[in-house]
Amino acid sequence: MNPDLKLRRKENIAGRRIAGESFLIPVCGTPLDMENIFVLNPLADFILERLDGEHTLEAIVADILKTYDVKKEQVNADVAELVGELLAHGLVEEVA
Repeated sequence: MNPDLKLRRKENIAGRRIAGESFLIPVCGTPLDMENIFVLNPLADFILERLDGEHTLEAIVADILKTYDVKKEQVNADVAELVGELLAHGLVEEVA
C-alpha cells in the first residue's frame, strides 16, 4: 500500500445511508450495474468518507488509530484490503 496515495469515489458512484446502513450504488450504466451495490461496515464507511482526493492513505490510517483502539498493522491490512476491493470494482479512482 502506497501511504501517499490519494483516492476519491468515482462520480458515477453514489454513497447513501439508509436505516443506519451505508451503501455504494452505481448511478448510471446497465441494469447489471445495479447488481453491484456494496454494503459498507462502519470502518469501511469511515474510510470511504476520507477517500475524498485530499486525504492520503497514511492520513486515513492515522485518523483510524485516533478513533479506534486497534493496532497499526491491522489497520494497514484492513485499509489495503478495502482499497484493493474498491479499485478492483471500479468504485474509486486515483487522484494525481
